[in-house]
Amino acid sequence: MNAALAWHSGAAGQPGPGRPSSEDNHLNAPEAGIWAVADGMGGHRDGALASAMLVEELHAALLPLAPLGQRVAAAQTAIGEAANRLSKMAGTGRSPGSTISVLLLGESHAVCLWVGDSRIYLRRNGTLFQLTRDHSLAQEMIDSGLIASAEEARAAQRSGLTRAVGAGATLAIDRVVVPVQAGDRLLICTDGVSTVVPAAAMVAALDSTPVEAAQALIKLAAEMGGFDDVTALVVAIDAAL
Repeated sequence: MNAALAWHSGAAGQPGPGRPSSEDNHLNAPEAGIWAVADGMGGHRDGALASAMLVEELHAALLPLAPLGQRVAAAQTAIGEAANRLSKMAGTGRSPGSTISVLLLGESHAVCLWVGDSRIYLRRNGTLFQLTRDHSLAQEMIDSGLIASAEEARAAQRSGLTRAVGAGATLAIDRVVVPVQAGDRLLICTDGVSTVVPAAAMVAALDSTPVEAAQALIKLAAEMGGFDDVTALVVAIDAAL
C-alpha cells in the first residue's frame, strides 16, 4: 500500500448444488497486495488438491514489502512450482489441474496473471471491463468467428479449457498490466460466477463493500441456476487517508 491509494477486500464461495465441498480455493492477502482464485479440475478430489496446491505455493511466496515487479516474479515462480508438482502427479496416472487468476497491486498499477477461464474484472465509473481472456474452446470459437458468444458454446457443450496449470507439458501464463485509481473495484471469480451472472448485475453488486459484494455475487449465481462451485473475491481501491 502507498501514500496515494489504499485497498481492502472480501471473499465468498460455496460448493455447487448437491456437492459436499468445493474444488475452488482462493488467496485473500491485502497486506501483501495479492489475491488469487483457483478452480480445480480432474475429479473432485484431484481438483480440490490442485487448486489448494496453487494457493499454497502463492502463499509461501508472499513478499509484502517488495516492489510490484518482484512480487509478480515471485507469483509466476510459485505457479510454476505448483505446475511441476502437478505434473509429477500426472505421471502416476492421476490428472489434477486447475485454473488460476492472480491480481497484484502496486503504487498505481495492477498486474493480472492467469491460466484458464477464471476471470478478473475491473469496474470503473459504472462500466465493467474484463481484464483477462479465457483460455477455452469457447473463446477460440468466438475468435475464429464460428460462434458469437460463450453462451452458444456452452449450449453446444464446447466450453472446455485449452490451458490449465497441470495440464500439458508446458506452462504458459498470460499477463496484463493496467493503471488503477481511487474508486476502482476489481473482481476475481471462477466460471461458476462469470457464466451465469450478467455484467449489469456484477456492476450493481460491486457498489457494496467487498465482503457484501462477494456474498451478493455468490447468491446471484445460485439464484440464476448455477450448478458449479462458485468463488468471488472483490478488491476496493480508494484514496488513502
